Amino acid sequence: MEKILSDIFQVLQNLFGQHRQLLEIVRVEREYLVQADHRSIPLLISRKQDVIEAIGQIEGQRLKLVADLASLWGKSVADLTLPKLILELQSVDAKVSEQFRSTYQGLTVLIQRITEQNQDNQKLIQRSLENVAEMKRNVLIGAAGKSGTYSNLGQRVGGVAARNLISREA
Repeated sequence: MEKILSDIFQVLQNLFGQHRQLLEIVRVEREYLVQADHRSIPLLISRKQDVIEAIGQIEGQRLKLVADLASLWGKSVADLTLPKLILELQSVDAKVSEQFRSTYQGLTVLIQRITEQNQDNQKLIQRSLENVAEMKRNVLIGAAGKSGTYSNLGQRVGGVAARNLISREA
């Protein structure tokens, strides 16, 4: 049992390290978005994907170890979520329980910060897209107002003068 608990704790430490890397990546991602660094963003996204895949693999290891522990304790895997495992360990080994609790709280805080940073990055991207769309509309409206201003004979056929002329006739 001690070996499985030790392995679970090691896996949790690995998860903590990967989540710390992910938080750093999403913070750097914001800087690149603000700077509009179109060359670095794809590389960063690739790193982000690699870290997310590593987290998935480590989480798979954790689930396997928890399944082994559940089998050893005669419980279902659903009964051994990390908070429930911490409570179970509290009566068996308070020191180990506290280590698990500390790591769990750290992971929770990291995941919350990553989520918030991702949401902030998403809002920044959305605002940027809205600004680009507004600039595009402005360019198209400006171009539409100028297009067709003169005929092939060089006579004015549109624009303010034409609108004024039409309004006088009405």
